Amino acid sequence: MELRAYIVRRLLLIIPVLFGVTLLIFGLLQLFSPVERVALYVTSPRQFASVAEMIAKYGLDQPVWVQYGRWITEIFQGNLGWSKVVSQPVTSAMLNFLPATLELAIFATPLIIFG
Repeated sequence: MELRAYIVRRLLLIIPVLFGVTLLIFGLLQLFSPVERVALYVTSPRQFASVAEMIAKYGLDQPVWVQYGRWITEIFQGNLGWSKVVSQPVTSAMLNFLPATLELAIFATPLIIFG
């Protein structure tokens, strides 16, 4: 019975910790202006004209609490955004790299344990 209460307590602690982590990450992202955040995805000088459109499209001109609500909703729906590195959605990239990650984890675990 004591173990069950401990597990329930620990599981309930996950909620405020996750909330705090999301607030921290979102707050760090807010250190950059909307123009700076959009400029990361602009690749040619001709696209700079569309920066204002991109800011409106992604809701970066909305109040911070609206942006946070939209951001957290997208995360819970599995939409983690677009990866510039692999030019595909982040969720797809994670799934593509999952087999290699699991292989590394499986082979590294005995090395860590028995090292």
